[in-house]
Amino acid sequence: MTLLTGTVVGVGLTLAVLTLARGSGQGTAVGTIRPACGVSIVLFEPDGVESTLLDKATGGHGFSHVAIDGCEADDQGRPLLIDCRPGLGVARVLEAEYGDRGRLRVWLPLCEGRELYGCVRGRVGQPYDALGLIVPKEGPVGGLVCSQLVYECLPRALRGRVPAWPKGRPVAPNDLARGFGAVPGGGDVVL
Repeated sequence: MTLLTGTVVGVGLTLAVLTLARGSGQGTAVGTIRPACGVSIVLFEPDGVESTLLDKATGGHGFSHVAIDGCEADDQGRPLLIDCRPGLGVARVLEAEYGDRGRLRVWLPLCEGRELYGCVRGRVGQPYDALGLIVPKEGPVGGLVCSQLVYECLPRALRGRVPAWPKGRPVAPNDLARGFGAVPGGGDVVL
């Protein structure tokens, strides 16, 4: 087993242990839809050891997490993202929970954004799958990881922009970033 494979397996097993309770909560309730807002894919830069390892194991492009901003807000007007996380599953979370973590957005055209958002929104409540970090998902069964959620919901035309990733590992945030021309520390991407 190579060092890289061992690292990915180690990270996956650690997350599996931490997420034995495969959360499938709804997360924060939606209060409103923010006006004059477009749908965006939010790519996050690594912010700790695990996320740095994930970035390195998936090409080292500079990203380790992804969520969707569908212009939803809670009842106090705070922006919500639809995310897929260990212990929570696919759920709405306050964007403020990410603090100062580096991020950029890939802004989608109106029709494609609405299609992506509708699909992701329809999956709220599905469980997280820690094994999905190291084993590619086959078909619509089982839980999800963040990048698989986004990839499966991308409209066909946008999915075609995502370059092939190595056989034997699931799609990663770095694969999505490369497909949309996102660069860590760079500006937002408008498609």
